[in-house]
Formats: sequence, structure tokens, C-alpha cells
Amino acid sequence: MITGASQAHAALLVISAIMEEFTLGFSASGQAREHLVLTHHLGVRELVIAVNKLDEC
Repeated sequence: MITGASQAHAALLVISAIMEEFTLGFSASGQAREHLVLTHHLGVRELVIAVNKLDEC
């Protein structure tokens, strides 16, 4: 992920719409939050967020 993000101009983040998964992803040690922080530090300023599993809600 680091190699690709260091050369990217934009990023796509796919987030689950299921509340438990969403909450875990953005918790203090969540993977979604970690990926957002890493891409920001690598200089990626354009971000597209896609919400997945909307039919489960």
C-alpha cells in the first residue's frame, strides 16, 4: 500500500456501511483510519470514499 500511495495523486477508500464494521475501521487502531493517515502523510490530497454493503443496513 505504501509504494502505490507514494506515487498516487488520488485515493479510493471503500467503507462498510455496517455500523460495527464502520466503527471498528475508524477506531483508534482501525485500519481505515490508519490508511487515511498514511495517505495524507504521503501527500495524497484527493480522496474518493465509496460506501459498500448499503443493502445490509
